[in-house]
Amino acid sequence: MDKKALAQQLLDGFGKTLTVGALTLDERTSSCVLIFDEQLVINIEYDEQTQRLVLSSYLHELPATGAEPLLRELLAANLYWHRTNGATLCLEEGTGGVILTYAHSVSDLDAPGFETVMQNFATQAERWTRRLAQAAQAPQPQAEPLARPGTPVLFG
Repeated sequence: MDKKALAQQLLDGFGKTLTVGALTLDERTSSCVLIFDEQLVINIEYDEQTQRLVLSSYLHELPATGAEPLLRELLAANLYWHRTNGATLCLEEGTGGVILTYAHSVSDLDAPGFETVMQNFATQAERWTRRLAQAAQAPQPQAEPLARPGTPVLFG
């Protein structure tokens, strides 16, 4: 079976599981978007070149200042994917947004496997969205000045 047709078949079955009817890949973008509870948005895209389904979800923006501890936490979570259940946390440089992504070969999926992948991804997206929102609300530490006022500074 054609891999794109297989991807479409997986989406059809998942739509029936969710009782929302058939889900279809857009002809132009080979993607579809699911919205859960008006908050969680999951993009599903079929990548023709790699024959994978690629899931992505925009989670939250990084805090404008003091993001280093959070970035360290995100990087640590990505190490061997041990705190992301196989997904990858990414930074969209232009917006400062954090995106969760996951890709899986269509050939290695069946309907129950795809349902598990979607459930695991949604759980991670919700978890990291909460964590990023929590970090955005926390008071941001003031940056320490390089030198105290009145302290001589040597150059050269």
